[in-house]
Amino acid sequence: MTWSLEIHHIDLAGSGDSTLIVARDDGVGGGHAAQIRTVLIDGGRVGHATRIDAYLTAAVPEFAAGTDDLDVMVVTHYDVDHMGGVRALLARRNTQLYDNVLIFDQGEPANADEDPYLLYVQAIARGAGRTRVTRNVASDPTPVHKQRAAQWLFAGPVPGVRTPPVMFGGGVPVPLGGNAAIAPPPALVAPGGAVIAPFNLANWWHPYWLVGREILWTDAAGEPLNSPTPGAPPPTVTCLAANRFVRNGAATATYRSGGMLTPPEQAKNEKSLAFEVRFGNFRYYIGGDIESMQEQNVSAYLNAADSVAQRVHIVKASHHGANTATSRAFVDRMRPEVVMISCGTRNQYSHPADRTVGILEGYAGATPAPPAPAPPGRAVPSYLTGYQLPGTLLVPPQSRGGPTSHTAGRPTAPIVRGNLRVDVSQVQADRDARGLWAVTLAETIVATANATGLAVPAPLVPNAIHRLVATGPRAALVTTVITGVLGGLGAAGAAAPAVAAGIAVATLAGGMAAVLPAVYAAATGAGAAAAPAAVAAAAGGLVCDLALAAAAMAPALAQTATQAAAALAGVAGGPAAAAGAAANAAVVAAAPGGGRFTVTFYDRNAMGGPGQRVITHH
Repeated sequence: MTWSLEIHHIDLAGSGDSTLIVARDDGVGGGHAAQIRTVLIDGGRVGHATRIDAYLTAAVPEFAAGTDDLDVMVVTHYDVDHMGGVRALLARRNTQLYDNVLIFDQGEPANADEDPYLLYVQAIARGAGRTRVTRNVASDPTPVHKQRAAQWLFAGPVPGVRTPPVMFGGGVPVPLGGNAAIAPPPALVAPGGAVIAPFNLANWWHPYWLVGREILWTDAAGEPLNSPTPGAPPPTVTCLAANRFVRNGAATATYRSGGMLTPPEQAKNEKSLAFEVRFGNFRYYIGGDIESMQEQNVSAYLNAADSVAQRVHIVKASHHGANTATSRAFVDRMRPEVVMISCGTRNQYSHPADRTVGILEGYAGATPAPPAPAPPGRAVPSYLTGYQLPGTLLVPPQSRGGPTSHTAGRPTAPIVRGNLRVDVSQVQADRDARGLWAVTLAETIVATANATGLAVPAPLVPNAIHRLVATGPRAALVTTVITGVLGGLGAAGAAAPAVAAGIAVATLAGGMAAVLPAVYAAATGAGAAAAPAAVAAAAGGLVCDLALAAAAMAPALAQTATQAAAALAGVAGGPAAAAGAAANAAVVAAAPGGGRFTVTFYDRNAMGGPGQRVITHH
């Protein structure tokens, strides 16, 4: 059996958000039939339902054939550009696709008499096979008002749904049931202090009931399904935040709010549900319209060690790329390889915001006014689901993305939608989470140190990798890596001349062949021992070429840098060559060809002409 993961970002005109997640098991060699599990997160506006329904049928052959239905629907929050389409999908006739779906949302709000919300719960109730798993959750720390016509939502225990882990007014944590394929999360405990007075909401479930729960392999009672199949664990979708409560490392939910003066619209966004999709070593984050206040805790939880090894490979920018989320601190902590932005052609809010674009291009905040200096940080490539303005015969469509972004689709005739599809195979999911460039730098440092008889301090490699991932242009990359390596090896005094020599040669002559001996000579000339100078030279020369090299060249670059640096340090030809070969083999073993995930989209600006494009990220 082999699992695979698909993540589809569906292009919606104007403002709106909808993401389809598909987990597949091919069944080969597993003694069972192939299987599929699907979840739709948000459905855009009411008018987007037809577009989404057509996309689901086209993207999932089992839906088109009528052999499978959508398993799970999520409404991250009750804004009409996220909830409206879900309501309309549930109301569609002549389709069984949504008849047996499990639905997760924030639960019952205090202002439950608002028309859009009532229409949403009425649409759920019209399908006898549907289950709103979170129907007993009180999403606000205030009394829930039940005086309305829709009386099918009742406080208290519901048949078929287990007693919640912590009831309002007391209770004890109840661990989730075991599952051989999906490890149950630790039981959440009640945050300190009374969240909701018992006499106000007796028998309602806490707002954080969903936090920490896996939803893709969950039954109608909120319990984990039996192990879907033996073998490798499948992709999972786990809730990180709900109703301003955010999962933290102590297995509790921490309440995070902008405060009493938070504007109503911002308060609604703060309550958004957020999720981590995990498949082997691959990680993806999606959080509705959640705000920076909550994202601070999300990033601290997902990357507790603040390291490249715990990076989240793809981040979907919250709130369509608005400036209320995706802060500089959040991006730095998550360390994504790419960011997805659901912005939509002709969206009325000009998403993504200049501030967000600037952050993703490596700046501290908003995009500097032209002419801009080189950004101090590494740019994070972004993918947009639509152009801001369609364009004319004389003026090309206008994108809101930055220089390193890709805008999908073609808004002028013939119209092509800007859908973005991410694919992760089982092989890709099992690869080193740090990525190809980080692995290449790590193995080069280790192999060079081993060849020269140098012990590598434990923090040296993680720190060097961090500098590689965080740093921007080529000169800055050479500077920060050489400085960090020499400092970590106790030769900080040689860093300045080594950096100066490396940058000077890189600027004039180019690559590793020139930079590596220049750095070594400058470092030893400044008093560094041969071994530390060799390691710094190998790292500096390597990153100089990594900045421009194709992925397939990474193992060979590690081999060349290690062998050349070892030779400069006096290691004999045979042992130096062996060290280079060992670095090459280590890179291939940890991060073989094929990348960690691919992104497929229609690129109207492709060099070979408009058409479908597949980009592999390593």
